[in-house]
Amino acid sequence: MPKYNLSDVIQHDDFTFALCTFIDEFKRSQNKAQMIESPPNAECDSILNLCLLAGLAHKLAVEHGLRIPEWVYDSSYKMPSPYFAYNTQNEEYQAFLLEDTPHEFASRNLFIGANAMGRV
Repeated sequence: MPKYNLSDVIQHDDFTFALCTFIDEFKRSQNKAQMIESPPNAECDSILNLCLLAGLAHKLAVEHGLRIPEWVYDSSYKMPSPYFAYNTQNEEYQAFLLEDTPHEFASRNLFIGANAMGRV
């Protein structure tokens, strides 16, 4: 079992902190595939957070040449309507996000930009 997984992220009180920690751990891990192979195994009231994790798992798999986990294709990991970063209503910014967002997130109706999941 990996040291840190997606269930740890979804169960944490501070989703953003846990997500950043997960990304950092993923970069260092020798067991990257194991970290994303299973969906978050916890109840979550935020479909946004679940969709973000599915998009992240999908993107990390592609970037690292890993098998894309089947669970990321489940329709429950797609936002019912488009979500734009920061809930922006600015049409110009929305148009930019539509172009800039990687497929792994856009296919889930998440338009968050190319560097939204980046870590320094």
